[in-house]
Amino acid sequence: MTPFVTLQANHGHRTALGYDFHAFFKELAERGEADVAIVSTEEGFSPLGASRDFFEHDLGISYEGEIKPLANWNCSDNERITLIALASRRPGGLLRGIVLAPGNNTRSYEPFARSYDPRPNRDFYYNVTYEALSFACGQWGARKIAISHLSGSGRYHQDIATCHAEALAHYCDAQPDSAPDSFVFCGCCISLEHLQGIRYLNSEGQQTKHCPIQVTTEIKDNATLIHLDWRS
Repeated sequence: MTPFVTLQANHGHRTALGYDFHAFFKELAERGEADVAIVSTEEGFSPLGASRDFFEHDLGISYEGEIKPLANWNCSDNERITLIALASRRPGGLLRGIVLAPGNNTRSYEPFARSYDPRPNRDFYYNVTYEALSFACGQWGARKIAISHLSGSGRYHQDIATCHAEALAHYCDAQPDSAPDSFVFCGCCISLEHLQGIRYLNSEGQQTKHCPIQVTTEIKDNATLIHLDWRS
């Protein structure tokens, strides 16, 4: 991981935010730089598809039997904003689990899409990131988070990265005891230019904090479904 910025929480905890655009989750995990992966639900020629063999072996979960059907459902069929958490079932695996997260190429994003404005919906990306972190760090004890592009291929935007970082900063402020030590952007479709907006977070010196939303969970077979709702 190449360091980019260090986020310091109000309570003093420091989280290194960095990137490795030439690596996917396997390489990061093998180097000890990732213990949880947040990955888009897009299947096929994608970070999820590129990591299919690694996820299946490391987690002890069938890709064709479980991971792929859940990803496809969350991408194409599910109208709710849902995170799918799959905990590792293999003792000694490198990852604690993976979170299949929606982005601007999923059915749940359709109400937020605006043809006149190509910028991503910031509430969507912020809340998806915050709750993914909350589960991975709070439930699994994750310390090293890796995230790939939560968007269609070629549709990544600087605002997405900025929302990730803002959610991370707020989570570290709110939950210092479970704040991660590192957060790394990895894989394709993300460039250093996309990360530049992160440098201007809190540039006016105003203290901002997380606004809680409605979160419900359910167990579906061996997966945890985390449903998000902040719209009245």
